[in-house]
Amino acid sequence: MNRPEERQISRREFIKGAGAGAASVAVMGGLGGALASCSSGTSIKWDLTADVVVAGSGAGASAAASVARAQGASVIMLEKSAGVGGTTMKSGGGAWIPNNFVLRKAGTVDNRADCLKFMARANYPWLYNPNDPQMGLPAHEYNNLAAFYDNAANGIDYMMQIGAINFTNSPSVDYVDHAPENKVPAGRLMFPVGGYGAQLIAQFQAYIKAHEINLLMSHRVQEIYLNEKREVIGVQALDSSGSTDKTVNVRARKAVIFGTGGFTHNKELVMQFQKGPTYGGCAVITNVGDFVYLAGAIGAQLSNMNSAWNAQIPLEPALVSPSTPNDIWQDPGDSMILVNKYGVRVTNEKRTYNDRTKVHFYWDPVEQEYPNQIMMMVYDQRSADLMAGNYPYPGPNDDQSLVISGQTFQELGTNIRARISKLQSKLGIYALADSFETGLASTVAKFNQFANSGVDADFKRGTYSYDTSWYLVFSTPKAGTKWPANDKPNITMYPFQSQGPYYCILLAGGTLDTNGGPKINEKAQVLDTKEAPIPGLYGAGNCIASLMPYYIAGGATIGNALTSGYIAGMNASKEPVK
Repeated sequence: MNRPEERQISRREFIKGAGAGAASVAVMGGLGGALASCSSGTSIKWDLTADVVVAGSGAGASAAASVARAQGASVIMLEKSAGVGGTTMKSGGGAWIPNNFVLRKAGTVDNRADCLKFMARANYPWLYNPNDPQMGLPAHEYNNLAAFYDNAANGIDYMMQIGAINFTNSPSVDYVDHAPENKVPAGRLMFPVGGYGAQLIAQFQAYIKAHEINLLMSHRVQEIYLNEKREVIGVQALDSSGSTDKTVNVRARKAVIFGTGGFTHNKELVMQFQKGPTYGGCAVITNVGDFVYLAGAIGAQLSNMNSAWNAQIPLEPALVSPSTPNDIWQDPGDSMILVNKYGVRVTNEKRTYNDRTKVHFYWDPVEQEYPNQIMMMVYDQRSADLMAGNYPYPGPNDDQSLVISGQTFQELGTNIRARISKLQSKLGIYALADSFETGLASTVAKFNQFANSGVDADFKRGTYSYDTSWYLVFSTPKAGTKWPANDKPNITMYPFQSQGPYYCILLAGGTLDTNGGPKINEKAQVLDTKEAPIPGLYGAGNCIASLMPYYIAGGATIGNALTSGYIAGMNASKEPVK
């Protein structure tokens, strides 16, 4: 299986494609001053008109536009960047789809009640009650999970039927693979035929072009128009495609759908809503939370704003630019550990990137600190050689500047301290504890015992199917080294070499993107502060509070986007003309 990052585009490639659209976003930042005020639709001069107007061009927006068009609606898409596809272009492209057509064809039963129990248990464990008709969840949360199950497979089937996409599934194991409620722990992850995120967008683009969907690049929506009944009737966009910026009023006879991405690169929103020290992420640089401001201006309710699809990222590139080219799906290597400021392991290094990252945000109420704010990925020469080129380990010809080394753990600790000292102005009060070096030496000695026995008594590393199956993807050993293969009982652990050198890369918490924003119901309608739908306004993807907010499996991100986009497109196309 190809590693997902092999198909991802780099930040440099995206910036080159984004051009002036990205530049204008960087300058303008958020839309905090945007207001939607329109007493009458008749007072506006409309430059363009369609039944459905879609903001964005990633997976959610493209799904919504394609479905609405297939349902007979005319569609205009407005993309603020000069590059199409948003963060989907950088993604692995996988979508988590329960009861998908491949499972059904194979005779695998993905029962609705069982799957809903699993989704309720994994997303809301503090509420989950298997004996309750709604699994212990409030009506809104239960209905949205049910809408996800009911529409995910149908949406993929429909979009394949109309020729918008072509998907197949993967035997990959779910992230929450060991929950007893998960009756189908593998096979729900699907990928676009022929590739990853870029191929998914290419498929949508072919459909969009062939079916006369008007896609306007470098058009940033900056205002939502309402009529006297408080119904959404269109938007104003800033057209920066020419030599001079101009505003364009776009009439939506039926509805407006937003699929504009999260707010990973809005420092103010991240500061106010995200949990703990978040240093950036691999979302495209245009993801600054436009819909949070635009929907808020017309009375939308916000939800799930403290949540994100989290991922570990190398610290130092994120301090230079928060839009990181990649994230760390699974820390590579077997003679490798993650330790905090005390030199202590605090997690299973082979668990999902989303769950691993949340450990960075643990707050110690006694010491009044984030002890895991920065984590040290420590490894030996054996892992350095065998894993060379497995991100974030550098290959022989790659830049080595992120790697800190030392012949002993004492020297390694000294050099880590020196590196952190250089970065101190951007790290607050964070510093290694005085006991770091002794703690690290003790931790390695304990880990070596675990590796020899095959049992990680602290964090169960290698116990779960996820740990081992994804280890084979992200820890593929480099051929031609002097090092023997892992002959220990647990393939994910191998003792550190007794002699140095030893190495370290500093890691921080980041996001793939945020997944909170305006609250939607099971029809993908945006809700106001009284829980009523705002007529004619829909949301899809990461710009809204996700139908299924927790990262329970690979593809939960795009699975959410495609499903909410399908629901939005179906319902928006059926709206009455306003």
